[in-house]
Amino acid sequence: MTKTKKKYLTLILYNLCFFAVWTVFELFIKDKVNSQLIKSGVIKTAVWALPAMLLIHNFHDTVRIGLKEMFTAKVKWWRYLWVYALLAIWVLLGGLFRRGGLYFELGPNELITVLFVGITEELVFRGWLLNAMVDDMPLWLCIMIDAALFLLIHFPRLILEGLLLSTFISLDFIGLVALSVVFSVSFLRSKNIFIPITMHMLYDLMVFAFL
Repeated sequence: MTKTKKKYLTLILYNLCFFAVWTVFELFIKDKVNSQLIKSGVIKTAVWALPAMLLIHNFHDTVRIGLKEMFTAKVKWWRYLWVYALLAIWVLLGGLFRRGGLYFELGPNELITVLFVGITEELVFRGWLLNAMVDDMPLWLCIMIDAALFLLIHFPRLILEGLLLSTFISLDFIGLVALSVVFSVSFLRSKNIFIPITMHMLYDLMVFAFL
């Protein structure tokens, strides 16, 4: 079996196991864990970040951006300032339209979530999944598959909160897809995982603070 075939077999098995494990955790375990640090920090790092990093390292010769490169690639950050600004404006406008004003609310649990969600989700969806597919199929298709998977991983929480149907009826799901596309393009252009991580952190921070 070639390295590429082995990679795609691994991708299929990884997604089946990853989505199954996280669905069970979200639906039946997460709300029973009282510590946000354990939920968002310890457990999410163990289930998301560490396996993704090991897989990126193992398939280093079949992914576009290696593990070391994605953490060390030099970036002209000023080129991405407009993206950070648009993300912030997007959330602020959402706060104005949905709540009729901006009300700043941010606690320690939200800060912990912001820190770990950005790191773990970007390592999985951009650092591993997108990175593993991008050299083997059309770029737009890779980005859309990655966006679909990114949307899918939010289903368990939406189901638990009774928001799955309304998310589609209101077309709010388009926002998640758009975010994934922005993070994906930014990662591929910069080759640095810290770009989508910090964009993701900024977005989540603004959502927790103003929505």
